[in-house]
Amino acid sequence: MIRRQAVEPNPARTRPRLRGLLSAALLLASFGCFGEHHPEVLVITNSESPTSLAIGAYYADVRGVPDENVVKLSIPLKDPTLADRAQETISAEAYHRLLREPLERYLEENELRDQIEILVTTKGIPLRVDGESSSMERWLEVTTQAAVDAELSLLFSDKAGTAGIRDSMNPYFDSRESFRAFREAKPDAPLRYMVARLTGYANEFDPETQLPVDVKRLIDGANGPAVVPDDATWLVDEDPSRGPGHAIANRIWLDPTARILAAMELPVTHDEEKAFASGVATIVGYASWGSNDGNDAGEPYYGEIKGALYPGTFGPRSLAVDLVSTGGRTFTHPPKYGQSLTADLVRLGVSGATGHVYEPALSGVPRPYILLPTYASGVRAIEAFYRSIPYLGWMNIYVGDPLMTTPLARTRPEGDRDRDGVPDGNDNCTEVPNPEQRDTNADGFGNLCDPDVDGDGLVTTSWGEIYPLSKRGDVEWIAMSSQNGPYDPNFDLDGDGDVDADDITIAHMMLFMPPGPSAQARSLR
Repeated sequence: MIRRQAVEPNPARTRPRLRGLLSAALLLASFGCFGEHHPEVLVITNSESPTSLAIGAYYADVRGVPDENVVKLSIPLKDPTLADRAQETISAEAYHRLLREPLERYLEENELRDQIEILVTTKGIPLRVDGESSSMERWLEVTTQAAVDAELSLLFSDKAGTAGIRDSMNPYFDSRESFRAFREAKPDAPLRYMVARLTGYANEFDPETQLPVDVKRLIDGANGPAVVPDDATWLVDEDPSRGPGHAIANRIWLDPTARILAAMELPVTHDEEKAFASGVATIVGYASWGSNDGNDAGEPYYGEIKGALYPGTFGPRSLAVDLVSTGGRTFTHPPKYGQSLTADLVRLGVSGATGHVYEPALSGVPRPYILLPTYASGVRAIEAFYRSIPYLGWMNIYVGDPLMTTPLARTRPEGDRDRDGVPDGNDNCTEVPNPEQRDTNADGFGNLCDPDVDGDGLVTTSWGEIYPLSKRGDVEWIAMSSQNGPYDPNFDLDGDGDVDADDITIAHMMLFMPPGPSAQARSLR
């Protein structure tokens, strides 16, 4: 069913709506025309692409980025119009030679290495780094394919170009502090820069700025009026028909997202019906399965299809995340489908969106229950994004103005972060809703957040190897129980009386993470 909680804003926390003669002045101010200054931002353009240069110049002007913080790299293009999708991919060798090394030199030579916090790539900068691939069984272990933006976040780090996810845990994941405070507290952490991308289809151009219409709309929408329309809503679209191995994400990712946003006194449309959501007006936050929803309307998945608009209309400063493997794989028009595309969300008017350029596996996607509530609390979109991704140097991209904030920030209520009715001080899974508090091995961690069945402090995998037993990972222990038995309640993470694909998925979702967090585990020490 669709549950819509339309909460009246608290007047004490609501910004005045634009009225009368002040409207024009306030609107101009919202577009950064009155003295914004962002020396912490570096804009990266390709001098071989007029489109890239135009995007960089427009964004720098809107946000007050100093001229010396707009870098013009020279990356050869066979087609300067950017209609050739092959140009979105760059070899590892060319990435290091044409992107990483020149950027590191520029930052060093201009004494910007520590001043810059945010890198903004533009259309015309390659999207994907080609590298070693593998079968899906070894994908998370050996692939060196990655998003260019994900690699750029690791400038000056020895983690750049490393394979798989084993050694790429994000130290900023689920953080409560600003990125600036994080960098100051952890100067040796591999994450030194947050990276956003300004891109979209380039088949229609604005005659005044020479920007692709979609990219101009993306930038302008993120700097739009700081007002909240009366019909604004945060849309969380679950798919109740998801089968074993995916259904668990409804329970521990999407459902908590809706509950947390509602607890923040925000208007929420929580769609639990089978049909893929459509026709929703003024979406300011969006989380769904995208084309992985078993009831999608077919290509192009987002937009007008058979008289309906999927998922609906996006409002200014809106933010979207979907659980789609390769939604960010291309921004070249005309699109080629297979899965839904982040580019189509941009065309619909979303102001910021997440995506993946290659398969991230479910373990590698942004966590909606972190991303949207963090953004709703007033945190910049790029910081909310980096707090929501578990791994660095992987497949993730953020498309949109990194400095975007929500028009109406709300304080996230503390005391019961996962909204499961158990106070945080007593909760044995403070981030995962588990009102039953099931803990079959009595280690202080609830089963639902404790795939560390061998008790070594991390959720591990032996990449499918099951012998010798001493090397078997947590994923393999659970998988073997699922296939052959016997039933072990410690392996039944979701408590449904069976060890099955959902329990294996929970372990995959937490690969190389510690169990928890849990208030009860602390009390046992």
